[in-house]
Amino acid sequence: MVRTSAVRLTRALTLAGLTLTAWPAGPATAQTAPELAAEIARLRSRLATNSAQEQQCLAGATQPVWTASLSTDIKALQTRANEAATTGASGEAERWKELARKAAALEARVTVNARSGAELFQSQQIGLDCLDRYAEERQALRASLEVAVSDPEAYGQSLRDLRERGDAGLRSDLERLYEHGRAVSTRWKQARAGDVASADAQALRTDLAGLRRRDTAALEDERVRALADPILRSAEALIAAAVEWARERDAAARVSGARDDGERRRAAAERDEASRLARGYWATADRLLDKRGSVVEATRKETASPGAGGTP
Repeated sequence: MVRTSAVRLTRALTLAGLTLTAWPAGPATAQTAPELAAEIARLRSRLATNSAQEQQCLAGATQPVWTASLSTDIKALQTRANEAATTGASGEAERWKELARKAAALEARVTVNARSGAELFQSQQIGLDCLDRYAEERQALRASLEVAVSDPEAYGQSLRDLRERGDAGLRSDLERLYEHGRAVSTRWKQARAGDVASADAQALRTDLAGLRRRDTAALEDERVRALADPILRSAEALIAAAVEWARERDAAARVSGARDDGERRRAAAERDEASRLARGYWATADRLLDKRGSVVEATRKETASPGAGGTP
């Protein structure tokens, strides 16, 4: 368990460092206006800061994990050295004995610094929390950078909307996406959800992608992401449910055409799992939509009040 977590966190550290070096740089920047070039530089700077903060967080969390892994490795080395000392030639045996003594001393020092299993588990959770804490900001910044590099005009418009209207445009888009998600969920309750889910999901995908692109500059802000999160996740959950219902239909077709009992059982198991996941995603979407309903209503009142940023 400890070794697996250590490997996972090691990979996270490596990937975090690669986030910036793997991102395309240069060519698109030269084609942008000076103001947009400065925005691209700002996004890259924020990504660098995000990566550095995540690595610092992970470094502190993983220290006891390294300690536990090192202790296991030293113990294995000590066992090997003791075995070799009793079976090898006399000259080699003495060297193996010396290595075993050094391994024992090193193990004793490591044990002093080791922590309990509960503390190790807690440190692993802290490490995973580090990944979660910085992931949303990194994803938002990378999305903005991608738009800025591939479509400077679209990113420039997103920036202008943010500066001129604040988050009013995003709030309007969120309300529309909320209403769309509500309508989809209601339709699924009135008909066989699996029969109409694919078309509904495609329309939701289009709306979700459009919102993320239009409002990409606004979504760089943590406060705005917190506002948008439930509605965005509800749309994603409805889309995921539709994907699982499509998998359920495919598996059901394989059950009917199975050539033997083994193939039929495997297809039936996949069909049942897909159905369970689809209903789980749908239930999650409904919970998020219910949670967000009161906030959307408050947003309507706010944007309708005098002096609000939105259209009365």
